Amino acid sequence: MILPLDGPSALRALRVYRRGGQDLPRSRIDLPEPDPSPQRRWTEKLVPLDLLALPCAPSAERPLFVLSPTAVGRPQASFVRARVLGTLPEESFVDLRNGLVIPCPELLFLRMATHLSPEAHTLLAYELAGTYARDPDDPRLGPAVFGVPPVTSIERIRSYLERYGRRNGSVLCAHNLASARDNAWSPMEAIIALLALLPPNEQGYGLRQISLNVRHETSEDLVSLGARASRVPDIEIVGSHVGFNYDGSHHLNLDAILESARTGEDAEEIIRKVREKSRDDILRNRELMAMGRLILPITSADLFAPGGLDAVMLEAALAREEIDGISAASIRHLVESKWYSDTRQQLIWSLLPWEPGKGHARRLLEAMPWRAPGIRYSLRW
Repeated sequence: MILPLDGPSALRALRVYRRGGQDLPRSRIDLPEPDPSPQRRWTEKLVPLDLLALPCAPSAERPLFVLSPTAVGRPQASFVRARVLGTLPEESFVDLRNGLVIPCPELLFLRMATHLSPEAHTLLAYELAGTYARDPDDPRLGPAVFGVPPVTSIERIRSYLERYGRRNGSVLCAHNLASARDNAWSPMEAIIALLALLPPNEQGYGLRQISLNVRHETSEDLVSLGARASRVPDIEIVGSHVGFNYDGSHHLNLDAILESARTGEDAEEIIRKVREKSRDDILRNRELMAMGRLILPITSADLFAPGGLDAVMLEAALAREEIDGISAASIRHLVESKWYSDTRQQLIWSLLPWEPGKGHARRLLEAMPWRAPGIRYSLRW
């Protein structure tokens, strides 16, 4: 069987593949003809549900997205939504060696532009060029897998878009890509980076340049006193001494202590681990300050609380003003303007991993219909 997938189906397959910890095959091929061999025709039983993290067979209501280089070779089945792709840059596909063929990550980013809101589309670039993979069946609420190899880079996506030319959404893709960066280590970190980079007219904070997860060596005298040899801030504002760390729930895992009381696990051991992690975070911040870097912690509470991220960004702007002499006026205006602040909070809520996020995304599209002219975006992504 040769099954060339498109859009959401290809993304599912890629996420399943990445979550297995495998490097994506480096070789690239041209789009092959779909082929059900050794079967004579396409049926639902041919679809490898496990390789696509599908809970049930595809149907007309939940179709499989498939590509073909010709109309003659296009699968004819009610559960398939098949598209014929014409001229493409050579070697734009990847054979996963399990019967599935997907667009290369750069083309996949382009193909997903009509399925995702601009912000979710940019977050896909963070994922493809980062070291995590979202859940293939429920990307918003499902658990991500961390520490997997990136499958592309922002520069490689940009280069592919140039080869692709100005057609079929490439201009929109290039625009969305401008707010993405390489080497994100988690979905929440990517959301913060996205908000930091989005221009003010797109409800962002308009920081021009940031870097993600750059390793900094600790001085020898600190190491001799027990400090770690290096530290890695999540996000740094280029051209300043200020940045951010996202401290998720595992940084102060009080839930684990409560769970130990319920299950009878060794509560003292769990409390010891929680204290050690909390102390390491304090040491991290101190050691980074000793390197001349002021890295502000951000928690999930900052993102969920109305105006919470605004407060952190203003604090960062004031710190840059004091330390680097960079005016905080633009950020102050963005967080003090009620329209900007309220709309931005709706955007933040729409991207977070919680069920109400879908409703916030829907309301955002209704309030600003120009974001999706004639397009019905997925709210799951």
